[in-house]
Order: sequence, then C-alpha cells, then structure tokens
Amino acid sequence: MPIMEIAVIGILVVLIVILFGQISKNTKLAKENKKLHEILEVKSTTIANYEASRVAVKDVIENFSSLDSVMELINAGESKASVSEKLGIPISKIELIIKFDKLKKRD
Repeated sequence: MPIMEIAVIGILVVLIVILFGQISKNTKLAKENKKLHEILEVKSTTIANYEASRVAVKDVIENFSSLDSVMELINAGESKASVSEKLGIPISKIELIIKFDKLKKRD
C-alpha cells in the first residue's frame, strides 16, 4: 500500500472521529438549549404571575380604601349605578367591593 493511500485513510479516520465528536457536542448543546428555553418560559410565566398579583393587590388596596363609603351608600339604598356616578368608580369595582364586604362579614 502506497504511503499516499495510508495518509488519505488516516486523514479520513481523523475527520470521521472529529465529525462524531462534533455530533456528540451538538446533541448535548441542543439538550442544554431546550432546558434553557424551558427555564426562560417558567421565568416569563413567573414574572407575568407576579405582575398580575401586584395589580390584584393594588386593586384590593384601592377597593378596600373606598369600601366603607361604597357600603354606606349601598346600605342607604343607592343603586350600584348611582354609587358609581357619585364616587367615580366603575360598576365592576363596585360589585367587587360588595363581594369583599360579604367576605369580610363572613370572617
């Protein structure tokens, strides 16, 4: 066997070994990339939940501060619409305040 053929076969074997090494590394990187995407997805969900809870807490605090005035008007026989107009609070928040009051009275 001439030296040239041995050299070509040797280079071919080295290239095949390098190719399999790169395939192995690529597979590991793909798995790590998938894990990182899952972590980012969980992080995004956590941030969205945190922001939603902050808004909910803010609404509860705002509603709680106006709870007494709303309930006084409702107990005096005012309708939700008239309370909404007088206090400048949307009807949906008036209904939420009434629900909070019911929960407060249950405890």
